[in-house]
Amino acid sequence: METYICKTCNLKFDANGSKTEWIDAAFGPCSKMVAKCPECGNECDEYRAPKQGSVDNHHHVSHTPACGSCCGGCGL
Repeated sequence: METYICKTCNLKFDANGSKTEWIDAAFGPCSKMVAKCPECGNECDEYRAPKQGSVDNHHHVSHTPACGSCCGGCGL
């Protein structure tokens, strides 16, 4: 069993998730584990604790450094 987090309810919960796969135009084949929220029923991603001592928290792990991402790019 893994821990998941619902971004809608801000609820952490344990569940047996299922693997979802897709083809991303930039990254190619991708996959992740998802589970339904017990409160609202939305599809939720696995919870990943923030890394200790991270200096630059505003960049998403899945984005490249020169991204034009949902977080407004990297200021280049």
